[in-house]
Amino acid sequence: MLNRRSFIAQSSLAVAGVALTRLPIVTASVAPKKIIIIGAGMAGLSAGYELTQLGHDITILEARARPGGRVHTLREPFDDGLYAEAGAARIPDDHNLTLKYVKLFNLPLEPMYPSRLSTLRFEEGTMRKVGMDGFTDILGKYFGSELDGSPSRWSKIKGGNDLLPKAFSAHLADKIHYESPVVKIDQDQRSVTVTFLKKAKQETISGDQLLCALPFSLLRNIELPANFPANKRKAISEVRYDSVSRVYLQVKKRSWEEKGLSGFAFTKEAVEVWQPTWSQPGPRGILMTYARPGEAERIAALKPDERISSTLTQLDQWFTGVRDNYEKGTTKVWMEDEWSRGAWAFAGVGNLMLFANPEGRIHFAGEHLSFNASWIQGALDSSARAIKMIHEAPETRAANSWTGLTGFTR
Repeated sequence: MLNRRSFIAQSSLAVAGVALTRLPIVTASVAPKKIIIIGAGMAGLSAGYELTQLGHDITILEARARPGGRVHTLREPFDDGLYAEAGAARIPDDHNLTLKYVKLFNLPLEPMYPSRLSTLRFEEGTMRKVGMDGFTDILGKYFGSELDGSPSRWSKIKGGNDLLPKAFSAHLADKIHYESPVVKIDQDQRSVTVTFLKKAKQETISGDQLLCALPFSLLRNIELPANFPANKRKAISEVRYDSVSRVYLQVKKRSWEEKGLSGFAFTKEAVEVWQPTWSQPGPRGILMTYARPGEAERIAALKPDERISSTLTQLDQWFTGVRDNYEKGTTKVWMEDEWSRGAWAFAGVGNLMLFANPEGRIHFAGEHLSFNASWIQGALDSSARAIKMIHEAPETRAANSWTGLTGFTR
Protein backbone atom coordinates (compact mmCIF):
# COMPACT_ATOMS: atom_id res chain seq x y z
CA MET A 1 0.00 0.00 0.00
CA LEU A 2 1.31 3.46 -0.90
CA ASN A 3 0.92 5.59 2.22
CA ARG A 4 1.24 9.35 2.43
CA ARG A 5 4.92 9.41 3.32
CA SER A 6 5.82 6.86 0.63
CA PHE A 7 3.98 8.97 -1.93
CA ILE A 8 5.90 12.06 -0.87
CA ALA A 9 9.20 10.19 -1.10
CA GLN A 10 8.43 8.85 -4.57
CA SER A 11 7.20 12.23 -5.73
CA SER A 12 10.40 13.93 -4.58
CA LEU A 13 12.47 11.43 -6.56
CA ALA A 14 10.34 12.08 -9.62
CA VAL A 15 11.24 15.76 -9.64
CA ALA A 16 14.71 15.49 -8.13
CA GLY A 17 16.17 17.45 -11.00
CA VAL A 18 14.16 20.63 -10.41
CA ALA A 19 15.20 23.58 -8.28
CA LEU A 20 12.60 22.77 -5.63
CA THR A 21 14.79 19.99 -4.23
CA ARG A 22 17.89 22.14 -3.85
CA LEU A 23 18.63 24.49 -0.99
CA PRO A 24 19.11 27.97 -2.50
CA ILE A 25 22.18 30.05 -1.82
CA VAL A 26 21.66 33.79 -1.45
CA THR A 27 24.44 35.60 -3.29
CA ALA A 28 23.07 38.94 -4.48
CA SER A 29 23.60 42.17 -2.55
CA VAL A 30 20.47 44.31 -2.65
CA ALA A 31 18.94 47.38 -1.03
CA PRO A 32 16.97 46.72 2.18
CA LYS A 33 13.28 45.94 1.79
CA LYS A 34 10.28 46.23 4.06
CA ILE A 35 9.05 42.67 4.43
CA ILE A 36 5.88 41.47 6.14
CA ILE A 37 5.73 37.87 7.33
CA ILE A 38 2.43 36.29 8.31
CA GLY A 39 2.91 33.54 10.87
CA ALA A 40 5.57 32.97 13.54
CA GLY A 41 5.82 29.24 13.02
CA MET A 42 9.13 27.71 12.01
CA ALA A 43 8.89 28.92 8.39
CA GLY A 44 8.07 32.49 9.37
CA LEU A 45 10.63 32.63 12.18
CA SER A 46 13.50 31.28 10.09
CA ALA A 47 12.63 33.64 7.24
CA GLY A 48 12.47 36.57 9.63
CA TYR A 49 15.82 35.67 11.14
CA GLU A 50 17.63 35.18 7.82
CA LEU A 51 16.11 38.23 6.14
CA THR A 52 17.06 40.35 9.14
CA GLN A 53 20.61 39.02 8.86
CA LEU A 54 20.54 40.13 5.21
CA GLY A 55 19.68 43.68 6.30
CA HIS A 56 15.95 43.80 5.59
CA ASP A 57 13.26 45.47 7.71
CA ILE A 58 11.02 42.69 9.05
CA THR A 59 7.60 42.66 10.67
CA ILE A 60 6.01 39.34 11.69
CA LEU A 61 2.28 39.13 12.45
CA GLU A 62 1.27 36.16 14.59
CA ALA A 63 -2.25 35.27 15.71
CA ARG A 64 -1.11 33.30 18.75
CA ALA A 65 0.40 34.72 21.92
CA ARG A 66 3.53 32.59 21.43
CA PRO A 67 5.98 31.67 18.66
CA GLY A 68 6.44 28.23 17.13
CA GLY A 69 3.10 27.27 15.60
CA ARG A 70 2.92 23.49 15.64
CA VAL A 71 6.21 23.23 17.50
CA HIS A 72 4.64 23.47 20.93
CA THR A 73 5.85 22.03 24.22
CA LEU A 74 3.23 21.50 26.93
CA ARG A 75 4.42 22.56 30.39
CA GLU A 76 0.98 23.09 31.89
CA PRO A 77 -0.74 21.51 33.75
CA PHE A 78 2.20 19.30 34.70
CA ASP A 79 4.10 19.43 38.00
CA ASP A 80 7.80 19.38 38.93
CA GLY A 81 8.86 21.04 35.67
CA LEU A 82 7.76 18.06 33.57
CA TYR A 83 6.92 18.65 29.91
CA ALA A 84 5.75 16.84 26.79
CA GLU A 85 5.48 17.72 23.11
CA ALA A 86 2.11 18.66 21.66
CA GLY A 87 3.52 19.01 18.15
CA ALA A 88 6.81 18.24 16.42
CA ALA A 89 8.77 15.87 18.65
CA ARG A 90 11.42 13.95 16.69
CA ILE A 91 14.48 15.28 14.89
CA PRO A 92 16.08 12.81 12.43
CA ASP A 93 19.85 12.86 12.08
CA ASP A 94 19.65 13.77 8.37
CA HIS A 95 17.51 16.91 8.77
CA ASN A 96 20.36 19.27 8.10
CA LEU A 97 18.52 22.58 8.33
CA THR A 98 16.88 21.74 11.63
CA LEU A 99 20.20 20.63 13.09
CA LYS A 100 21.91 23.72 11.66
CA TYR A 101 19.68 26.02 13.72
CA VAL A 102 19.86 23.81 16.81
CA LYS A 103 23.63 24.16 16.65
CA LEU A 104 23.49 27.88 15.80
CA PHE A 105 21.50 28.62 18.96
CA ASN A 106 23.59 26.23 21.10
CA LEU A 107 20.60 24.07 22.03
CA PRO A 108 21.53 20.71 23.60
CA LEU A 109 20.14 17.54 22.02
CA GLU A 110 19.32 14.28 23.73
CA PRO A 111 18.03 10.92 22.42
CA MET A 112 14.36 10.70 21.53
CA TYR A 113 14.17 7.13 22.80
CA PRO A 114 15.63 5.41 25.90
CA SER A 115 18.25 2.74 25.32
CA ARG A 116 17.19 0.62 28.28
CA LEU A 117 14.05 -1.25 29.31
CA SER A 118 11.53 -2.91 27.01
CA THR A 119 8.96 -1.53 24.62
CA LEU A 120 5.51 -3.02 23.98
CA ARG A 121 4.39 -3.83 20.46
CA PHE A 122 1.07 -5.30 19.35
CA GLU A 123 1.84 -8.33 17.25
CA GLU A 124 -0.01 -11.55 16.41
CA GLY A 125 -3.00 -10.56 18.52
CA THR A 126 -1.14 -9.65 21.69
CA MET A 127 1.18 -7.10 23.26
CA ARG A 128 4.73 -8.44 23.49
CA LYS A 129 7.99 -7.00 24.77
CA VAL A 130 10.56 -5.88 22.19
CA GLY A 131 13.61 -3.66 22.15
CA MET A 132 13.37 -0.05 21.03
CA ASP A 133 14.49 -1.12 17.55
CA GLY A 134 11.33 -3.20 17.40
CA PHE A 135 9.34 -0.02 18.05
CA THR A 136 11.01 2.03 15.29
CA ASP A 137 10.76 -0.95 12.93
CA ILE A 138 6.98 -1.15 13.26
CA LEU A 139 6.72 2.64 12.77
CA GLY A 140 8.55 2.26 9.48
CA LYS A 141 6.23 -0.53 8.36
CA TYR A 142 3.10 1.48 9.16
CA PHE A 143 4.11 5.03 8.35
CA GLY A 144 6.99 4.80 5.87
CA SER A 145 10.77 4.76 5.89
CA GLU A 146 11.02 8.28 7.33
CA LEU A 147 10.19 6.80 10.75
CA ASP A 148 12.27 3.63 10.31
CA GLY A 149 15.88 3.00 11.21
CA SER A 150 17.96 2.74 14.34
CA PRO A 151 16.47 4.43 17.42
CA SER A 152 19.77 6.30 17.77
CA ARG A 153 19.08 8.39 14.66
CA TRP A 154 16.33 10.30 16.48
CA SER A 155 16.86 13.15 18.90
CA LYS A 156 14.96 15.94 20.64
CA ILE A 157 15.94 19.23 22.23
CA LYS A 158 16.74 18.85 25.90
CA GLY A 159 14.33 21.05 27.80
CA GLY A 160 11.65 20.96 25.08
CA ASN A 161 11.52 21.50 21.33
CA ASP A 162 9.89 24.90 21.87
CA LEU A 163 13.34 26.18 22.81
CA LEU A 164 14.08 26.39 19.07
CA PRO A 165 11.27 28.83 18.18
CA LYS A 166 11.98 30.70 21.41
CA ALA A 167 15.59 31.13 20.30
CA PHE A 168 14.47 32.56 16.97
CA SER A 169 11.99 34.88 18.67
CA ALA A 170 14.63 36.15 21.10
CA HIS A 171 16.70 37.33 18.13
CA LEU A 172 13.67 38.91 16.46
CA ALA A 173 12.34 40.55 19.65
CA ASP A 174 10.04 43.50 18.86
CA LYS A 175 9.75 42.49 15.19
CA ILE A 176 7.06 39.94 16.15
CA HIS A 177 3.55 41.20 16.90
CA TYR A 178 1.53 38.56 18.75
CA GLU A 179 -2.26 38.23 18.92
CA SER A 180 -2.44 39.93 15.53
CA PRO A 181 -4.48 37.68 13.19
CA VAL A 182 -4.51 38.74 9.54
CA VAL A 183 -7.87 39.19 7.81
CA LYS A 184 -6.94 40.65 4.42
CA ILE A 185 -4.03 40.81 1.95
CA ASP A 186 -3.91 43.21 -1.00
CA GLN A 187 -1.24 44.50 -3.36
CA ASP A 188 -0.64 46.91 -6.21
CA GLN A 189 2.34 47.85 -8.37
CA ARG A 190 4.07 49.67 -5.50
CA SER A 191 3.39 47.66 -2.34
CA VAL A 192 1.60 44.87 -0.53
CA THR A 193 -0.83 45.75 2.27
CA VAL A 194 -1.99 43.57 5.15
CA THR A 195 -5.03 44.18 7.35
CA PHE A 196 -4.98 42.52 10.76
CA LEU A 197 -6.75 42.68 14.09
CA LYS A 198 -5.24 44.07 17.27
CA LYS A 199 -7.55 43.98 20.28
CA ALA A 200 -10.51 43.63 17.88
CA LYS A 201 -9.49 46.77 16.00
CA GLN A 202 -8.43 46.65 12.35
CA GLU A 203 -4.96 47.95 11.54
CA THR A 204 -2.95 47.97 8.32
CA ILE A 205 0.70 47.69 7.39
CA SER A 206 2.38 47.97 3.98
CA GLY A 207 5.66 46.62 2.68
CA ASP A 208 7.66 45.71 -0.41
CA GLN A 209 7.25 41.95 -0.16
CA LEU A 210 5.12 39.55 1.87
CA LEU A 211 5.75 35.98 3.00
CA CYS A 212 2.65 34.00 3.86
CA ALA A 213 3.87 31.28 6.22
CA LEU A 214 0.41 30.11 7.26
CA PRO A 215 -1.19 26.69 6.78
CA PHE A 216 -3.65 26.72 3.89
CA SER A 217 -6.28 25.72 6.47
CA LEU A 218 -6.01 29.31 7.76
CA LEU A 219 -5.12 31.13 4.56
CA ARG A 220 -8.42 30.04 3.02
CA ASN A 221 -10.20 32.29 5.55
CA ILE A 222 -8.19 35.41 4.67
CA GLU A 223 -9.40 37.82 1.99
CA LEU A 224 -6.94 37.75 -0.91
CA PRO A 225 -6.40 40.27 -3.74
CA ALA A 226 -9.26 40.40 -6.22
CA ASN A 227 -7.03 39.24 -9.07
CA PHE A 228 -5.51 36.33 -7.14
CA PRO A 229 -5.55 33.40 -9.61
CA ALA A 230 -8.30 30.81 -9.49
CA ASN A 231 -5.95 27.81 -9.59
CA LYS A 232 -4.16 28.96 -6.45
CA ARG A 233 -7.44 29.78 -4.71
CA LYS A 234 -8.64 26.28 -5.53
CA ALA A 235 -5.50 24.67 -4.11
CA ILE A 236 -5.69 26.73 -0.92
CA SER A 237 -9.30 25.70 -0.37
CA GLU A 238 -8.81 21.99 -1.14
CA VAL A 239 -5.53 20.90 0.47
CA ARG A 240 -6.51 18.47 3.22
CA TYR A 241 -4.96 18.67 6.67
CA ASP A 242 -4.49 15.51 8.73
CA SER A 243 -5.93 15.02 12.18
CA VAL A 244 -3.71 14.24 15.17
CA SER A 245 -4.90 13.77 18.75
CA ARG A 246 -2.71 13.37 21.82
CA VAL A 247 -3.68 12.49 25.38
CA TYR A 248 -1.37 13.02 28.40
CA LEU A 249 -1.51 11.34 31.80
CA GLN A 250 0.61 12.55 34.72
CA VAL A 251 1.33 9.94 37.39
CA LYS A 252 3.00 10.34 40.77
CA LYS A 253 5.19 7.26 40.19
CA ARG A 254 6.66 5.61 37.08
CA SER A 255 5.55 2.16 38.18
CA TRP A 256 6.08 0.62 34.74
CA GLU A 257 9.86 1.05 35.02
CA GLU A 258 9.85 -1.28 38.02
CA LYS A 259 8.51 -3.95 35.67
CA GLY A 260 11.19 -3.35 33.05
CA LEU A 261 9.06 -1.24 30.71
CA SER A 262 10.19 2.02 29.12
CA GLY A 263 6.71 3.49 28.74
CA PHE A 264 6.78 3.24 24.92
CA ALA A 265 4.31 1.07 23.02
CA PHE A 266 2.60 0.60 19.65
CA THR A 267 -1.05 -0.49 19.80
CA LYS A 268 -3.24 -2.50 17.46
CA GLU A 269 -4.91 0.79 16.42
CA ALA A 270 -1.47 2.02 15.26
CA VAL A 271 -1.31 4.52 18.13
CA GLU A 272 2.10 5.34 19.56
CA VAL A 273 2.51 5.49 23.33
CA TRP A 274 5.44 7.55 24.63
CA GLN A 275 6.96 8.33 27.98
CA PRO A 276 8.35 11.81 27.22
CA THR A 277 9.66 12.11 30.79
CA TRP A 278 12.04 9.12 30.62
CA SER A 279 15.00 11.54 30.63
CA GLN A 280 13.42 14.05 33.02
CA PRO A 281 13.87 14.00 36.82
CA GLY A 282 11.38 11.78 38.69
CA PRO A 283 9.56 10.34 40.50
CA ARG A 284 6.55 11.75 38.66
CA GLY A 285 6.13 10.92 35.00
CA ILE A 286 3.93 11.37 31.94
CA LEU A 287 2.54 8.76 29.57
CA MET A 288 1.02 10.07 26.34
CA THR A 289 -0.68 8.67 23.27
CA TYR A 290 -0.15 9.87 19.70
CA ALA A 291 -3.03 9.03 17.38
CA ARG A 292 -2.96 9.73 13.63
CA PRO A 293 -5.83 9.96 11.09
CA GLY A 294 -8.44 7.30 11.66
CA GLU A 295 -8.02 6.93 15.39
CA ALA A 296 -7.40 10.66 15.91
CA GLU A 297 -10.92 11.56 14.78
CA ARG A 298 -12.46 9.03 17.19
CA ILE A 299 -10.58 10.60 20.09
CA ALA A 300 -11.44 14.11 18.94
CA ALA A 301 -15.15 13.24 19.00
CA LEU A 302 -14.96 12.55 22.74
CA LYS A 303 -15.21 15.18 25.44
CA PRO A 304 -11.83 16.04 27.02
CA ASP A 305 -12.55 14.13 30.24
CA GLU A 306 -13.68 11.11 28.18
CA ARG A 307 -10.45 11.19 26.18
CA ILE A 308 -8.50 11.05 29.42
CA SER A 309 -10.62 8.35 31.09
CA SER A 310 -10.56 6.06 28.04
CA THR A 311 -6.79 6.49 27.66
CA LEU A 312 -6.32 5.78 31.35
CA THR A 313 -8.26 2.53 30.98
CA GLN A 314 -6.30 1.56 27.88
CA LEU A 315 -2.83 2.22 29.26
CA ASP A 316 -3.50 0.68 32.66
CA GLN A 317 -3.92 -2.73 31.05
CA TRP A 318 -0.31 -2.64 29.77
CA PHE A 319 1.39 -0.38 32.30
CA THR A 320 -0.02 -1.68 35.56
CA GLY A 321 -0.28 0.98 38.24
CA VAL A 322 -1.06 3.90 35.94
CA ARG A 323 -4.61 4.22 37.26
CA ASP A 324 -3.53 3.95 40.90
CA ASN A 325 -0.84 6.61 40.42
CA TYR A 326 -2.79 8.93 38.09
CA GLU A 327 -2.89 12.59 39.15
CA LYS A 328 -4.03 14.73 36.20
CA GLY A 329 -4.31 14.78 32.44
CA THR A 330 -4.77 16.96 29.39
CA THR A 331 -5.29 16.58 25.65
CA LYS A 332 -4.25 18.20 22.36
CA VAL A 333 -6.44 17.87 19.27
CA TRP A 334 -4.89 19.78 16.38
CA MET A 335 -8.13 19.98 14.39
CA GLU A 336 -9.55 22.01 17.29
CA ASP A 337 -6.63 24.43 17.35
CA GLU A 338 -7.98 27.79 16.19
CA TRP A 339 -4.70 28.80 14.54
CA SER A 340 -3.82 25.48 12.89
CA ARG A 341 -6.99 23.52 12.05
CA GLY A 342 -4.95 20.40 11.46
CA ALA A 343 -1.60 18.81 12.18
CA TRP A 344 0.07 18.75 8.75
CA ALA A 345 -0.53 18.53 5.02
CA PHE A 346 1.28 17.79 1.79
CA ALA A 347 0.01 20.15 -0.91
CA GLY A 348 1.04 17.79 -3.74
CA VAL A 349 3.76 17.95 -6.36
CA GLY A 350 1.77 20.19 -8.69
CA ASN A 351 1.02 22.67 -5.94
CA LEU A 352 4.64 22.72 -4.82
CA MET A 353 5.53 23.83 -8.32
CA LEU A 354 2.60 26.26 -8.44
CA PHE A 355 3.42 28.02 -5.15
CA ALA A 356 7.20 27.95 -5.62
CA ASN A 357 6.82 31.21 -7.54
CA PRO A 358 5.34 34.30 -5.88
CA GLU A 359 2.02 35.83 -6.81
CA GLY A 360 3.16 39.37 -7.43
CA ARG A 361 4.71 40.45 -4.12
CA ILE A 362 3.19 37.55 -2.19
CA HIS A 363 5.43 34.55 -1.43
CA PHE A 364 4.53 31.26 0.27
CA ALA A 365 6.22 28.88 2.71
CA GLY A 366 5.33 26.18 5.21
CA GLU A 367 5.73 22.45 5.78
CA HIS A 368 2.84 21.80 3.39
CA LEU A 369 4.99 23.17 0.56
CA SER A 370 7.86 20.77 1.09
CA PHE A 371 8.72 17.13 0.44
CA ASN A 372 9.49 17.08 4.17
CA ALA A 373 5.86 17.81 4.97
CA SER A 374 4.93 17.37 8.66
CA TRP A 375 8.52 17.98 9.84
CA ILE A 376 10.31 21.06 11.17
CA GLN A 377 12.69 20.49 8.27
CA GLY A 378 9.81 20.98 5.82
CA ALA A 379 8.99 24.40 7.20
CA LEU A 380 12.65 25.40 7.12
CA ASP A 381 13.45 24.25 3.59
CA SER A 382 10.33 25.86 2.14
CA SER A 383 11.35 29.06 3.93
CA ALA A 384 14.88 28.88 2.52
CA ARG A 385 13.55 28.99 -1.04
CA ALA A 386 11.29 31.94 -0.23
CA ILE A 387 14.13 33.85 1.47
CA LYS A 388 16.19 33.80 -1.72
CA MET A 389 13.29 34.98 -3.89
CA ILE A 390 12.31 37.77 -1.49
CA HIS A 391 15.88 38.94 -1.05
CA GLU A 392 16.49 39.09 -4.80
CA ALA A 393 13.07 40.50 -5.76
CA PRO A 394 13.02 43.84 -7.69
CA GLU A 395 13.72 46.78 -5.42
CA THR A 396 10.56 48.82 -6.01
CA ARG A 397 9.98 50.59 -2.70
CA ALA A 398 6.74 50.62 -0.77
CA ALA A 399 5.04 53.81 0.29
CA ASN A 400 5.33 54.68 3.97
CA SER A 401 1.82 53.63 4.98
CA TRP A 402 2.10 52.14 8.43
CA THR A 403 -1.17 52.94 10.18
CA GLY A 404 -2.63 52.05 13.51
CA LEU A 405 0.63 50.66 14.90
CA THR A 406 2.42 52.05 17.92
CA GLY A 407 5.92 51.43 19.15
CA PHE A 408 7.45 50.89 15.68
CA THR A 409 10.96 52.20 15.17
CA ARG A 410 11.47 52.90 11.51
